[in-house]
Amino acid sequence: MLFRVVRPLFLLLFAAVCASHAWAQAVAPAASQNDPRNFNATQFGDYVTLGPEWLFAVGDNPAWASPAFDDSNWKTISTEKALTGYGFRGIPFAWYRLHIHLRPGTRNLMIAIAGVNGKYEVYANGVRLGGNGKMVRSSFIAQEQLVAFGVTDSTLSASGDLTVAIRCAVNWGSSMGRGASTPLNSESVYLISQGSSQIITSYVAAHNAGPPGLLCALALLAGLIALALYFALRSQLEYLAISINLFAASFVAATLIWLNLRSFTLPVFSLEFVLLGVENFALIEFVRLVLHRPRSRWLLTLEIVSSCAFLVYPLQEMGAIAPGVGTAIFFPPILAVKIVLPVLLFRAGLKGNREASLLLPAIFVGCFADYLSFLRDVAHYAFHDTFINFLPFGFHLGSYGVDFYRVGDFIFYIAILIFLVRRTVWIARERNRAAAELEAARTTQQLLLSRCSQPTPGFHVEAIYHPASEVGGDFFEVSSMPDGSLIAIIGDVSGKGLMAAMRVAMILGVLRREDSWEPPAVLHNLNEALLTRGEAGFTTACCVQIGPGGSYTLANAGHIAPYIDGAELVTPPALPLGLAPDQHYATVRGVLAVNQKLVLLSDGVVEARSATGELLGFDRMAALTLKPAREIADTAKAFGQEDDITVLTLARTA
Repeated sequence: MLFRVVRPLFLLLFAAVCASHAWAQAVAPAASQNDPRNFNATQFGDYVTLGPEWLFAVGDNPAWASPAFDDSNWKTISTEKALTGYGFRGIPFAWYRLHIHLRPGTRNLMIAIAGVNGKYEVYANGVRLGGNGKMVRSSFIAQEQLVAFGVTDSTLSASGDLTVAIRCAVNWGSSMGRGASTPLNSESVYLISQGSSQIITSYVAAHNAGPPGLLCALALLAGLIALALYFALRSQLEYLAISINLFAASFVAATLIWLNLRSFTLPVFSLEFVLLGVENFALIEFVRLVLHRPRSRWLLTLEIVSSCAFLVYPLQEMGAIAPGVGTAIFFPPILAVKIVLPVLLFRAGLKGNREASLLLPAIFVGCFADYLSFLRDVAHYAFHDTFINFLPFGFHLGSYGVDFYRVGDFIFYIAILIFLVRRTVWIARERNRAAAELEAARTTQQLLLSRCSQPTPGFHVEAIYHPASEVGGDFFEVSSMPDGSLIAIIGDVSGKGLMAAMRVAMILGVLRREDSWEPPAVLHNLNEALLTRGEAGFTTACCVQIGPGGSYTLANAGHIAPYIDGAELVTPPALPLGLAPDQHYATVRGVLAVNQKLVLLSDGVVEARSATGELLGFDRMAALTLKPAREIADTAKAFGQEDDITVLTLARTA
């Protein structure tokens, strides 16, 4: 059984029980326990292991439970050896019997069962003590936890003779192939005293549930932290990948607790391997994302094939796949993953990736466990079990048996927690640095924009600017010329945040050095400057010059058309700035009467969106642009600001 942990635990039970019960007596000498017809337990104290020699028969006869039944022709077998080693295969029912000699007058006795494959019933001197369900054959069911059944004092004979019989409905599925199941192992049946039963069963339960319980808690904690980081940083998909991996791992550990404290059943056992497949897929994705590798076809194929390979084990336990075939299907893609991941991490570590250097040792321990498991399976299926002794798969940590899979999982979860803490600290530092840069950019931008409005004799100018975030992508400039004319430009750069603010600062710097204030020439020169600097994205802009007598000249580069007294001033279509060289922009001419108002807007006004998704839109502009600049901007902001809002109004005074 893959997850059998009971076997090593009982080696330490005697010392633990004796420490709790000073009155305990010595266990019967092993040399007198090899004859299943005369098992000597006269020195029984707190517990004794029954076997490994048992009388065995194939079939199902209720009379076989009776102590009076003649079993002289029954075969003697050892539970240290599989039934297939005795030529038994595909049997539906089987019985085990053992004749025990106790001290006369022995009382308060219990029979404890653990690590049984299939359904069973326990009998003491012909009296049924209990079992684990209806006696029908199953494809796969097993009991790992220690269950104790009380033997009534009246059942025990005055002479101390006790016949234990175990009736078994043998699983037709097995990890060794269809029909190769063996119900009992060498440490499946025990005699224990009622005074010791509670402490022994609790001891075994704690040792079964303790290691997977710790791993479950660690995986769940790390998974919750990773998921929280993903919700905070949706672009960092590695957090999502590792959270899926860790949640799947925590559920795997939870199923191990269930299986070891309850019964192994095929649905729960299959669920465990489905979760292992999810865990495998997410782990590969996590490493790929941490190393910033593209999802190539070969890597995607490896993810799918290796994850699906975990379904082989449930099919093998059902007997649908032969053991050798299952090993041949399962291990090649799994071992390929366990080679590819360390190699990728090692190469990235050599290139200076510190996260790869942190993850490599943690992942390699789990990979080593798979290498060792493969060698042990090959030796096991080749019937070289003696060779397995040279390939230990675990060790004892105190009284706990720990295998390399659990060691690898523990180290991996700790490494992931360290990885997440380091990432969190790094993110906090980056955010503080970005916040400082944004604050500096915002201050610089406000200073630049504040210089864009100068005294404008003969004109009434209002400029309102509401950035959508700390820094914006809108810009404007208003200047008076020596001849009394007015020059104004408004624009919007593509993108948001710090890069947009830097482009705005560059554009304002270019405009300050502009020596020609003819609107078409201004836009042409600004377009060439953007292309020369290799600025990414594009910029819309509208430039107008108004003479002292009210005549105006206007050019538009893909920006929203201006409004005069609520009427849209139609401008010829043109490309935005920064897209193509040698662009020439058409001129629109007209006369602005005294007290007439020309309104320049950014698209943040028109594209304001309400909570229901409704746009402010162009239809409302005719009435809205008749209002003062602040009211226009505040109306758009209250409607639902989604982008920078800039409103510039120009009016001639008397």
